[in-house]
Amino acid sequence: MKKRLLALTVLLALAMGLFAGGAKEAAPATAETETNTVSAEEQWAIDNGLYENETMDALYEKAKKETGSMVVYTISSRTEKAAKEFMDEYPGLDVTVYNISSDELKEKFQREYEAGIAGADLIHSKEVLGDYKVDFFDTGILHNYMPDSIYGNVDKRFKTMTPFIIEALTWFYNTESGKPLKNWWELTDPKNKGKFVLQDAADNTAYLAVYTLFTQHPEDMAKAYKDYYGKDIVLDKDEPNAGFAFIKRMEANSPINADRSDEVVQLVGTKGQADPPVGYASSVKVRKGEENNWALAYNQDVEPSSGMYVLNFFGIVNGCKHPNIAKMFIRYLMGGDDGKGKGYTRFGTTGTWSVRPECPPSKGNAPLDEALSKYYTPDYNYIYEHYIEVRDYYIAHLKR
Repeated sequence: MKKRLLALTVLLALAMGLFAGGAKEAAPATAETETNTVSAEEQWAIDNGLYENETMDALYEKAKKETGSMVVYTISSRTEKAAKEFMDEYPGLDVTVYNISSDELKEKFQREYEAGIAGADLIHSKEVLGDYKVDFFDTGILHNYMPDSIYGNVDKRFKTMTPFIIEALTWFYNTESGKPLKNWWELTDPKNKGKFVLQDAADNTAYLAVYTLFTQHPEDMAKAYKDYYGKDIVLDKDEPNAGFAFIKRMEANSPINADRSDEVVQLVGTKGQADPPVGYASSVKVRKGEENNWALAYNQDVEPSSGMYVLNFFGIVNGCKHPNIAKMFIRYLMGGDDGKGKGYTRFGTTGTWSVRPECPPSKGNAPLDEALSKYYTPDYNYIYEHYIEVRDYYIAHLKR
């Protein structure tokens, strides 16, 4: 499934022309499209207006002609509530939502698509390993929908796939008696043995993606080592670079193993600890501290990078039966025409950022640009090509 679309250049040129002009109709077929340089999947996207810049009212008229229910596979329980409000606002449209864990969602969707089962019309999930990009978007199984009226001011680095919201992997600490982590190499220091909480990267794809990025940036890891230890790193024979060396040496320092991210922040933030650990989890988990009255906060000033941000995305399923309802629902969840509509408000919570500048900022968050300056921008192609190698190395050096 790693093939690349032969018509990528042609398609991008076509798409840019449609969005820039705010076209209402798909461009007429050209000599290039008539000579089969555009794949069947891309032709379906063109025919169903995925590169048009229609208004909600215009889409509504088309959507009312699509019979049956538009099916969404999502990783968020909030999507179902948003769907009910969407149907109230647009009578005659029907949306069915299935809330599924991210790993299960990917497996279910791929299995159904390969079997020719018309399951979902729209996918809402998150990208970490690059497999959605390479296996689904690059092959035309999932399609982007990024009309300029909604995505015109969105940073291009987020447009690898149709972006929605961003969460960030970050280091949590106990504000009552703990202190924030400042350098990843602190985790290899004997004085910090057993004083940090992690999930198993063999099972947690987000952790695995971060470790893979460290192996992509060994010069940064080597500099961070020198900043912390005051000397250049000397690699062992089984350490290909400083990124791999970090993985091995960190695991040798007895991390506390947590099964779930909720357990990570609970172990960190519970009050009354004399020497609480630090822990690595998604920024959205800061809400758990508020809900449980924990002494919990996160810190993004960690050298050489706090890790990576995680992109929540939308994908319209190739050949689906309800493309216009799907387009409407994406626009709705992105805040509608002005970005301030109630479709987005359920998702704008502490620890999440909208990719769209027009959307209201989430309470308690640093501005998006400031926050993400502390993180690597994920190189999905690199992660996809190397994460198995990193996983195997990690497993080979587990000390638990």
